[in-house]
Amino acid sequence: MSEKHISTTALARLLQKESKELFILLAQGGWMVKVDNHWQLTEKGKFEGGIYINHPKYGEYIAWPESVQDHPLLKLLPEAPLSATHIAGKVDLPARLINLLLAECGWIKKHIRGWLLTPRGKILGGEQHTSEQSGIPFVTWPETMLDNPVFQAAIAQLTGVAFTHSNKTLSGQLLNLQSAFVVENWLYLAGVHHACNYHLQSGNEKVIVDFFLPDLQVAIDIWGNEDNAAALTTKLIKQDFYKKHGYEFIELRFDTMKLQSENVAQLDEFLAKQLFGCGLAIY
Repeated sequence: MSEKHISTTALARLLQKESKELFILLAQGGWMVKVDNHWQLTEKGKFEGGIYINHPKYGEYIAWPESVQDHPLLKLLPEAPLSATHIAGKVDLPARLINLLLAECGWIKKHIRGWLLTPRGKILGGEQHTSEQSGIPFVTWPETMLDNPVFQAAIAQLTGVAFTHSNKTLSGQLLNLQSAFVVENWLYLAGVHHACNYHLQSGNEKVIVDFFLPDLQVAIDIWGNEDNAAALTTKLIKQDFYKKHGYEFIELRFDTMKLQSENVAQLDEFLAKQLFGCGLAIY
């Protein structure tokens, strides 16, 4: 099977670098030249696997085998400004959560749509941009952001790596379970009004909800993988209470032994979808 070829712009995206820097580097390396405002392959470029592809919409363009990303020449690419999407790809988290974390650190702030750089963010090398198509503002960062200790600590908080019984969540809560620690951080970052370990009572009946959202009248409970009799009994009691008294409820299951960033990405997708069904859009 022949190797997949991708455009120079797609190759830059794969490398998480600026496409203009890659075009310059390939030209300086003698892989292609610009003739009459069009890029053409040199013999060197052809030797490295470059080919021409004709697209019915975009016309002819140069494409490269995906394996060329490991070529020593491409290691010479300068540090590229990283968008939230680029950073998200490097730490295996959704881009929306990355922006919310950066805002929590005080480096960006929400605009009507998009994000604005703060003075503290500018000190760290952040750069303000505006999308040519939509006019929505966004911010990019130097690659040194990935090694910033404050940012690394925020990532450790969000993913639960920083959890200890004496370590507080981003909002200052002390929680007994790592899974609850992660969920509370998510709710706080998402701007969802909530209470932890909430006593929900109706008449003589009472249950303790892991998280209660008063604006929506929604309960969120976390269940582990151990299906012992006591846990099942508590679960059934809670479910019966919610149904009997008209509360919506969301149930989360965690593998408490393997709480990693991929679980946070799944949590983000699942909770956002569930809360949307309850009438709350998460942006």
